[in-house]
Amino acid sequence: MKKRLTLLAKCLVSIAFLGILFVSVDPQKLKEQFSQIDPLFAAAGVALSFVMVGASTWKWWLLLRIQNCPLPFKDLYRWYFVGYFYSNFLPSNVGGDVARALLAGKKAKSHSTVLISIFAERFTGLIFLLLLAAVLPFTHPSLQAVPAVWMGSCVAGGGLFMIGLLMVFGLRATQMKIVQGLLGFAQKILRADRPGKTQKIWDRVAGKLSILSVKLGELWTVLRQRPSALLQVFCLTVLYYILAVGNVLLAYRAFGVWADPAGIATVLPVALMVAMIPVGLGSWGIAEGSYVYYFGLVGLGKGLTLAMGIFLRMKILLLGLVGLVVHLKEPVKPES
Repeated sequence: MKKRLTLLAKCLVSIAFLGILFVSVDPQKLKEQFSQIDPLFAAAGVALSFVMVGASTWKWWLLLRIQNCPLPFKDLYRWYFVGYFYSNFLPSNVGGDVARALLAGKKAKSHSTVLISIFAERFTGLIFLLLLAAVLPFTHPSLQAVPAVWMGSCVAGGGLFMIGLLMVFGLRATQMKIVQGLLGFAQKILRADRPGKTQKIWDRVAGKLSILSVKLGELWTVLRQRPSALLQVFCLTVLYYILAVGNVLLAYRAFGVWADPAGIATVLPVALMVAMIPVGLGSWGIAEGSYVYYFGLVGLGKGLTLAMGIFLRMKILLLGLVGLVVHLKEPVKPES
């Protein structure tokens, strides 16, 4: 019941944001934007989306190989689309990353290794995004005085600081007395300190977390011992961001406007960070509203940006539909 109410609340939030956006623009002008869309640049934008999935898959493939778990790139590429399908069409407990983990883990016969690779892929992207959000806005003089920008930069900087602490102390955290005390207190509250079903669930979860912790430690050790691998992961993360900027530029150009690349690159990290706030359903309305506001700061019109945001959303849905085709041939079956 609680999950259904949460889902309903997120749907209402997304509908509210989308409603505000559509009310704030002239419907006729929005219609004209789409009637004048350039099919050549629209097709180039769609093609770029498939290239972006390839870049993400490449990093996932590399992280698996670093852990001595080589899986075929073509399989990982297919499964990435399944992740888009689950994230955008099935608002359930099985998210896109979980679906990818189930498919890849079955073939790799090591779910923990696959989970670590997916976590590392997302985690490195998040760190880079926070770094850009903390630094880039301050390189644009006109943005430094905008509260929504510098506050976002401060939040990103704080996030980086907290991540740094976790990376330094995280692997030793379970050995700290204060952490052991908190875990013991949680066991008593949940009644997992006495024989029964709850204790079995606690032990099972603790065992899996222990395996993941060891795998994460092994991955970090490998990355430190192999600077070339760490450099490759970093370069692929940079490549994805460059493609993300190009994705926005091509989407604008599909509507006849060449946006300023420097301006887009400057505000995009903060816009993406805001779009990640989990208050709506699949970022519907939140992402589009974030684009309208932040790209407006670099001189791009509200109606034009809303059309651009809708086009980006349509491309994501297209990737999800490709994932549906793959899913029909390779259904995701959670292990019992």
